[in-house]
Amino acid sequence: MYAPHDGDPRRLVDLAVQAEELGFAAAWIGDSLLAKPRAEPLSVLAAVAAATERIDIGTAVLLASMRNATQLAQQAATVDALSGGRLILGVGAGPPAPDVNADFDLVGGDFDRRGTQLMQIVHDARELWQADGTPTAQRLQPVCVTEGGPRLWLGGSGPRGLERAGRHFDGWFPTAPAVDAFAEQLVTMRAHAADAGRDPALITAAAYLTVNIGDPDTAAAEVDEHSKLYYGAPAEVVRRLLGTYSGTQAQVAAWLQSYIDAGCEHISIRLASSDVDTQLDRLVELLPELRS
Repeated sequence: MYAPHDGDPRRLVDLAVQAEELGFAAAWIGDSLLAKPRAEPLSVLAAVAAATERIDIGTAVLLASMRNATQLAQQAATVDALSGGRLILGVGAGPPAPDVNADFDLVGGDFDRRGTQLMQIVHDARELWQADGTPTAQRLQPVCVTEGGPRLWLGGSGPRGLERAGRHFDGWFPTAPAVDAFAEQLVTMRAHAADAGRDPALITAAAYLTVNIGDPDTAAAEVDEHSKLYYGAPAEVVRRLLGTYSGTQAQVAAWLQSYIDAGCEHISIRLASSDVDTQLDRLVELLPELRS
């Protein structure tokens, strides 16, 4: 589950606790500096780790190339240790948007090479997580509970992203605007995994989807309002980039089921509404309708 908040990061911790109590598998948080109104994700997840016991916690997705590899590796190892190995580090290069470019400028990042730098940072972090403690190896503290470091999922659905996900990551995490495209891309990603000698079945196929559940007209209006406030664009524009749907419980359930039928194994659901509590109640009511 992924939900917006009112600026108080404690509310995010409360929502993660609520999600665990309701039986959700994971709680997710996004990442940006000024491009979007968000709290720093790994700091929030450290608090969530201490307040929960079972639920996976993850970033959807972290812009790794805006960070120093060693510092990121230490932060992630700390959250992994605090959570008892429940961290999923979703990472991505970031979309080609002016506000994201501006965030990179703020930290001195190279926006044009962000994809290449992402892969280098992932490589360097994994080496640090795998250091064996011998005199020639530097070992981070704390040590990750998860052997070899936390699970790494890659966001993105372009040709290079699909290849990278299949060859190097534990999960694939696109925004999946259309289910048919998701299904085709999943086949491509798994083919890259097989070409690399990996078992495609071991790579989690996920999707990041946005919903609003209710009267179709009211739900559509709320999604449009959310899109304009959050992205500065109407819903019809955002839908081309992000899997987004609004409608009754039955309609939303059928839409989510279409992704499951296409091979999606994990869905991160963002609630596009200022009334998160009502949306969450409606989401819980429709979950029994979904079939794995």
